[in-house]
Amino acid sequence: MSENSKNKEEAYNGIKELVEKFKSNYKQFHSSDYNETLTRQDFINPFFEYLGWDISNKEGLSQTYRDVIHEDKLKIGKETKAPDYSFRIGGNRVFFVEAKKPSRNLKEDSDAAYQIRRYAWSGKLAVSILTDFEEFAIYDCSKKPSPNDKASMSRIEYINYEDYLNRFDFLYDTFAKENVLRGSLEKYNADTKSKKGTESVDIDFLNSLDDLRTKLASNISKLNSLSLRDLNFAVQHIIDRIIFLRVAEDRGVENYGDLREACCGNNYYKNIVEIFKKADGKYNSGIFDFSKDKITQNIEVDNKVIKEIINDLYYPKSPYEFSVISVEIIGNAYEQFLGKTITIGNNSKAKIELKPEVRKAGGVYYTPEYIVDYIVENTVGEKIKGKTPKEIANIKIVDPACGSGSFLIGAYKYLLNYHREYYSKQGKKKFLGSKEDAITEDGELALWVKKQILINNIFGVDIDSNAVEVTKLSLLLKCMENETPASIMNNQSLFNERALPSLDENIKCGNSLIGNDFYSGGDSLNIDIETQYKINCFDWEREFSSIFKSGGFDIVISNPPWGSKEVISKTEMPYFEEKFKRKNKNLNIFAIFIDKSVNIVNNKYIIGLLIPKNFIKTSSYQEYRESFINNINCIVDFGKFPGVAQECIGLFIDYNNKPNLKRIIFSKNEIEFLSDLNKLNIIRDKFKVLTLSKLSGYNTIINKMQKNTFLLSEYFTVFRGIEHGRNGDLIKCPYCNHFFEKPGKINKELKITNCKHCKKKIKINTNSYKFIHQKKLRNTTPLLIGNSIDRYSLKKTKYYIENNLSGIDYKGLNIIDEKLFFIRISKYLRGYYDNEKLISLNALNVIIPKKSPYSLKYLLGILNSKLYTIYADIKVTSGADLTIRFSNEIMNNLPIPKLDFSKKEDKKKHDRLVKLVDNIIAINKKLVGESNPNTKEILERQVRALDGEIDRLVYGLYGLSDNEIRIIENMD
Repeated sequence: MSENSKNKEEAYNGIKELVEKFKSNYKQFHSSDYNETLTRQDFINPFFEYLGWDISNKEGLSQTYRDVIHEDKLKIGKETKAPDYSFRIGGNRVFFVEAKKPSRNLKEDSDAAYQIRRYAWSGKLAVSILTDFEEFAIYDCSKKPSPNDKASMSRIEYINYEDYLNRFDFLYDTFAKENVLRGSLEKYNADTKSKKGTESVDIDFLNSLDDLRTKLASNISKLNSLSLRDLNFAVQHIIDRIIFLRVAEDRGVENYGDLREACCGNNYYKNIVEIFKKADGKYNSGIFDFSKDKITQNIEVDNKVIKEIINDLYYPKSPYEFSVISVEIIGNAYEQFLGKTITIGNNSKAKIELKPEVRKAGGVYYTPEYIVDYIVENTVGEKIKGKTPKEIANIKIVDPACGSGSFLIGAYKYLLNYHREYYSKQGKKKFLGSKEDAITEDGELALWVKKQILINNIFGVDIDSNAVEVTKLSLLLKCMENETPASIMNNQSLFNERALPSLDENIKCGNSLIGNDFYSGGDSLNIDIETQYKINCFDWEREFSSIFKSGGFDIVISNPPWGSKEVISKTEMPYFEEKFKRKNKNLNIFAIFIDKSVNIVNNKYIIGLLIPKNFIKTSSYQEYRESFINNINCIVDFGKFPGVAQECIGLFIDYNNKPNLKRIIFSKNEIEFLSDLNKLNIIRDKFKVLTLSKLSGYNTIINKMQKNTFLLSEYFTVFRGIEHGRNGDLIKCPYCNHFFEKPGKINKELKITNCKHCKKKIKINTNSYKFIHQKKLRNTTPLLIGNSIDRYSLKKTKYYIENNLSGIDYKGLNIIDEKLFFIRISKYLRGYYDNEKLISLNALNVIIPKKSPYSLKYLLGILNSKLYTIYADIKVTSGADLTIRFSNEIMNNLPIPKLDFSKKEDKKKHDRLVKLVDNIIAINKKLVGESNPNTKEILERQVRALDGEIDRLVYGLYGLSDNEIRIIENMD
């Protein structure tokens, strides 16, 4: 019998005994004297022990790594402030169990159901369990709970104890520890009913923050005379303080209900300010620092508004249980929160909207925790490996664009875990002559140690002052985790200091990329105050003087902002170009952060950044790749994650100049190591592409494709179609992407017209207004756009351009006898042959021959082949799922097989490929007008056959072996 079968059989027999015991004394267990504690001891604890969980911690693991945490519960009236059991794997919660006594009817008990759902939803757990042993109810906890819900709402399973043995396979296969370790809960979650209508706690919390902010801002604006800047400041600080104290209350560090009880008397807000001031004396966190904040203590807020805001954060109106909401979840909500700002409309009504810079950048997204953890482990983890706490105290970690602090929280969490394990192995020892042990009786780090780590190691900068405050809030909440009133009082009596450290010297506000030398030209008087606020110069060496005296930071970890020249202001652009010597029309903020990261570290540094995947392949960043190639030691493909449009990579740079580049694909927590890249091969490559392609053996294929070839530019010319848009010859609405058919009434002085489609006003930066039409008219020519063509085929176009327009450089497009059109932005090369004098917009590349012995159709067959799809995947898109821009430079440098036309065999190959292309074009033209499905199928089969023959001929032109052809053919 296998170990698994043996465990299962023992569990079955054990649960069978519990069922028989309960049944034989049913009346006793239903009596009012038989309470919840006895139910847990007699039935619930042994039930889960039979499922393999170490309920009583017989293994003697530290608090962090115990299988089950028995929560210390706070009773507030009818409320219980924490779930009875937190079941965990590797320190991470997997489900909660809430226990009740058997005399309660759980099938109809809506309060008990709301309680467990509230805990689990707040903890972002998909399922959790409510049980009195007699009843076992499993709840889908992905849906937001409401106190008005019936007990049956979101209940997936309801099992009576008499059915435990009949349902034993399900119970064991789903909730036994050995099966949870194998992913049984993930499978169960996937197999359960549709999760339509779910809203995760972080998104809902964000909506609550927005609602809270709107109410507060509207009322403060109505009753007080504040600037928009001061209003945003006041609202942010009041919210931060309230959230901090609500978390402290639910964790038992503050008296539960203090904020709610303050809503009495004549001035509720004044009472709450007194609580804030009392908290400053206790915590010293900077959150409650009224010596710097001269605004919030003197404002007025209506009693009704402040009471509504406070009550919305308490049970039963609030679905949030702050004792189980992690700092990471709060940070997720705050990250989105920080991307918005308050504006005031008529009647002092507040409106929350995206900040202009966030809107231009495409919004804000929060870095998933698994990505943060991976980058932290491979930077902070590598740096502190094997070191003592005394050695680690000197390591300085910085995030130069910290936002709400997700990377700094990740680094702090990693350091806390490392120190906890270190001290646990050492036993109870003093640290640096301290008055108290570093480890508490529960195996947790002492508060003074957590404070010391925070002050010694964690640093951050952000341009947004509110983001700086939120980062401090998040770090301090993390520092306060697992603390009790007794531990905080003990800290104060031992060290005569307040509970939490001030982070003013660690987390600072400023523009990481712009130093005080921005004003060295003496132009500051000519820059308005709003622009100066936005620029927000930051002097790194002055603000972190002691760190820079020691050489700089040891570690940089960050998800820097992404944004091209549209996000960078005209005021900043000249400074960036001069300071970082990167004169590039596609200058991007994230790339400048790479430069800055290298500038602020010492000579033993590690840098880990989350950046767009296009960094590794596009020509815009070729100079960056060339600059750092010797020190880029790993790239990790994280792909796409929710809320972000582009695929992402982790870029790891350090002081070691290693010969090879490590390549990793990270998907759904699975790591796939690709073969290393030799950096010499990258240096020799014209574009310095850092490919992430999975293709095994691609090196030899790419090398063959670059031998005995000519570059496309040698015999062909590549250019773009007609430019359009605000600066081009044709006008296209930037809001709805609709072309103008006729101009609206144009204000010539302001150069503004109205889009006839969406009615929005459009600024025009050209005096030449040329138009296209959506129907065929006299003196018009068909006009191709990006989706007008495909491989070897022309789709029906719906645009036509007026003939003989003066002032437009057609580059002779309408008189050239033959040309190729290739989609400029695509996942792979897709081209069409034209001999009908068609015209295209700049969404298409146009290829025409120079004096060339090679036919355009020869070129078309090669570039449309499967081999070139793979080539583009490796050399251009690097395996990205998103489309890529096939720039003129990329097109011009494509390697094309060279033929010797004096040799009959080579001439035959050329002509054969041309004939195959002719045939496939002809059949595709027939397909366009064919409606009979049987005929279409016959024609499509012919196209597939011709495609296959072209692919085989192209393989031969590049000299691929049978094995290499198999590699290509087996690619998806």
